[in-house]
Amino acid sequence: MRSREAGGRRGRQREKSFPRRSGLDGADAFAAGVENDKKARIGFDPARGALPLSVWAQGWLERRVIGEATRRNYEGFVRNHLVPHLGNRPLAGLARRDFEKFAKDIHGSGAGLAAATVNDRMVMVAAVLEAAVVDKRIPDNPARGIRVTRRDAPAVDEDEIPTPAEVDLIAAHIAPQYRLTVYLQSGTGQRPGEALAFSSECRCPGSVRIRWQVSSKANR
Repeated sequence: MRSREAGGRRGRQREKSFPRRSGLDGADAFAAGVENDKKARIGFDPARGALPLSVWAQGWLERRVIGEATRRNYEGFVRNHLVPHLGNRPLAGLARRDFEKFAKDIHGSGAGLAAATVNDRMVMVAAVLEAAVVDKRIPDNPARGIRVTRRDAPAVDEDEIPTPAEVDLIAAHIAPQYRLTVYLQSGTGQRPGEALAFSSECRCPGSVRIRWQVSSKANR
């Protein structure tokens, strides 16, 4: 039996074969199951599943009540990653393997998003598709539970850790506006983005509190 996914001629063709005509795993049993689903109104209108993912995701974002920072991050991710990869695909034409490949690509390709970022954004993508399930545009959620595995961090070579004298040398040769960041990274272990966002409000008695960070991947 051949069928085509929602989306007209662009929809992928699927084929299902049966070892026999009769029996529980036969063609007749499958056909009877389809008819039962129709009578129970379980079937989905193909036209509702033909909506492109890009259109549905944009509408989903517009309906969310979320903070502005979160909205910017989600919008950036949808614009920079989800739409270029899968945006033109109809909702009913998306399979789990599509989202598995998508998560793998944005983690390991030129985008190079961290595993934690990818997994956080995939929770959002799954919510977008779950809303389509609730709206009866698709029968199930192909993005539910998809994650990428965090890569093991490479071991630190102690010979590459700069000595105090080398830290002073780096600070002496860096632009004055960045000099403090050298000592913050060396003395407190801050990452570059955290050191660049340091302000007097981060100082606490006997400690430093990380409040903000600068990121080149913001809204991605």
